[in-house]
Amino acid sequence: MALNRNLLFVVATSVGLGSLVVVPSVVAQSTAPPPGQTQPQPTNVSDKEIDTFAAAATEVRQLNKQWSPKVQEAAKQSPEAAEKTRQQALTEMAQAVERKGMSVDRYQQIFEIAQADREVQRKIVDRMPKDQ
Repeated sequence: MALNRNLLFVVATSVGLGSLVVVPSVVAQSTAPPPGQTQPQPTNVSDKEIDTFAAAATEVRQLNKQWSPKVQEAAKQSPEAAEKTRQQALTEMAQAVERKGMSVDRYQQIFEIAQADREVQRKIVDRMPKDQ
């Protein structure tokens, strides 16, 4: 899996009423449309996809907690060490999303849909563990 060098940051819904926590997103494989064009986004998100997204976002959030100190420590050594560590983290996060049965592209699409659709966002928040 080739990871795009541009690190995308995605806000995954957290516990609470609309509160959000920033977690580095898994980086989508490079299938971007030409500049100036956007890919059409499917707006329908099934309950099964919401369940899968919530499970994947929970795992990504846990991985972010584990990797953040490692990236910070690597940054003290050199920018190259920080980038290498960040790429390792992103790879692991991408694998976590895919292990849950969702493509990285679809994970990001659902995130974008949730930003615009409060009902989808509410459903995701409702399905995420409350004890984290």
